[in-house]
Amino acid sequence: MSFLSSFLHPERGYKAGQNQLDKYFNQAQSSMQPFVQQGQQQYGNINNSINALLDPQALQDKWSAGYQESQAAKDSQGMAQQQGLDAASSMGLMGSNTALNAVQAGTAQIGAQDRQTYLDNLMQKYLAGTGMAQNVYGQGATAAGQMAQNSMNMGQNSAQMSYGQQNAPGQLFGNLLNTGANVAGSWLLGGK
Repeated sequence: MSFLSSFLHPERGYKAGQNQLDKYFNQAQSSMQPFVQQGQQQYGNINNSINALLDPQALQDKWSAGYQESQAAKDSQGMAQQQGLDAASSMGLMGSNTALNAVQAGTAQIGAQDRQTYLDNLMQKYLAGTGMAQNVYGQGATAAGQMAQNSMNMGQNSAQMSYGQQNAPGQLFGNLLNTGANVAGSWLLGGK
C-alpha cells in the first residue's frame, strides 16, 4: 500500500488487520475443533456409564449372564475333586456323604472365586474405559472453553477494528484540521 493510498484511505489498514485476525482466529478454532467433537462424543458414554453404575444389581446381572467358567477353574476343580476323592479313599470314607460334601464344597468355592474374578476384571476394565472417556471429555471441555474465549476476544478485537475503520477518514480529516489550526495559530501569534 503506497503512502498516498494509505493517506487517502486510512480505513484499508483496518481491513487488512481484520483479515489477519480472521485468518488466525479460524486457524486456532479449527485446530481445537477435533478435541471438542471427541469430548462431545464421550459425554454420552460417560452418562451411560454413570447410569449403569447407579444400578449395580442390573449391571452385575448383565455381566453375570455372559460368565463362562474359565479353563483354569475347570482344571482346579478337577484337581480338587481328584485330591478330595483320593484323601477320602485313603481314610476309608470313599462314597460317604461327608466326603462327597467336602469335595463339592471345594469345587463350588473354586467356581465362586472364578466368577468373582471375572466380575472384578470386568469392573476394572469398565472403570478404566470410563476414566479414559472422562479424560477425553475433559480435554474437549477445555478446548471448548478456549474456543469460547477466543470468540469473545475476536469479537472485541473485530469491534475495535470496525470502529477504527469507520472513523479513520473522519479522524484523518480532524487531524488535518487540528494541524492546520495549530500552524495558523502559530503564524498569527508571531510563531515561526
